[in-house]
Amino acid sequence: MALPRLNENSQYELTIPSKKEVVQYRPFLVKEQKVLLIAYESQDRKQILTAMLNTIESCLKEPLNVKALSTFDVDYMFTQIRAKSVGETSDILIGCTECETQNEVKVNLEEIKINVGETNNLIKLTDKISVRMRFPNYDYFISNDVLMGESTQSEQLMALVVSCLDAVETEDERISMQDETDEEIMGFLDSLTSDQFDQIAQFTLDLPKLEHEVTFKCKDCGAENKRTLRGIDDFF
Repeated sequence: MALPRLNENSQYELTIPSKKEVVQYRPFLVKEQKVLLIAYESQDRKQILTAMLNTIESCLKEPLNVKALSTFDVDYMFTQIRAKSVGETSDILIGCTECETQNEVKVNLEEIKINVGETNNLIKLTDKISVRMRFPNYDYFISNDVLMGESTQSEQLMALVVSCLDAVETEDERISMQDETDEEIMGFLDSLTSDQFDQIAQFTLDLPKLEHEVTFKCKDCGAENKRTLRGIDDFF
């Protein structure tokens, strides 16, 4: 007699922030949780992201290319699936701003929201040349050693900028960055003025992200603390 399979039919809904598309999902099961735990224990960022992406794809009712979604879409979807899988709250350690004592703070994952407003993804560099931007995805991150490794802040910023470049548009043509080599792209960026590059870099700094404000009283010195958590790493 075959053993029963449990919990595979539980279904919930979430809305993908950037697409405003509703998808159905189930909680992740022990088989996915084991893979996630192994990835987190490895402390390898590439392995962790791959496990997250695979878990989301496994839990969705309908097939979806999760790697092509924006990074903040993936972060949001994972926190919501995790909330239905192992609990709505996450206990994280936050240092007191006064005495630096680590305090355990409970965060309700279901309260986390992402505000994706109107985004100007066309940056005019000159009267005749513009750059069209896009939201980055983890498929690019995983394949990029700079974003995955121990790189400098300036190197990380440059790699993030490249991941957000979609195309260069002139009066006569549209040049897709997917068709250009890394050398050509870097040559283009190196030819910009500081003001032009800052306009592009600002797009990456303004990317939507997981954000949640927490307040707590330090268990040691009693100081009142307020902190805004940003990005998925702050929540686990």
